[in-house]
Amino acid sequence: MIKITSFFLLFSGCYFNLSAQDYTSKVSRDSVAVLNSRIDILKSAIRLNELKLSEASQEADIQKQKLKIIDLRGSEKDALKESKRLSEALESGTEVDIKKAEKMSKRATASAKNLSKAVDKLRRQIDKVEDIRTQIQTEERKLTSRSPNIIYSEKGN
Repeated sequence: MIKITSFFLLFSGCYFNLSAQDYTSKVSRDSVAVLNSRIDILKSAIRLNELKLSEASQEADIQKQKLKIIDLRGSEKDALKESKRLSEALESGTEVDIKKAEKMSKRATASAKNLSKAVDKLRRQIDKVEDIRTQIQTEERKLTSRSPNIIYSEKGN
């Protein structure tokens, strides 16, 4: 009798294990497609937010560059004033240190070069920001064109 009951317990245990292996889906295939499209929309929203962060950091760089240009313009004006003062002194015939005059003219040309480089860098940064803004607009259009309604429907029950 013990053998029969142990066989029955062993057989019923195997049966329950086999029935536990069965899987019935609770979500329809349409719902899976809707969920996948929702994942794509969320990825696009993340990309949009990353672009907005990039735009903000580029805008901060543009502001720094504008401040640098203002500073360079001030130093260029100072160098030009000093160079002009020295050239007027040379024309009037007063004694001027030639090395100092050459140094001031080099400083004025260096300031002009630095200013032109800074302005070029500012233009490149502005172009980057404009490019990022167009990317943001395209991502926003993608998001507004795809907004599915999520409907969860369960099978059975």
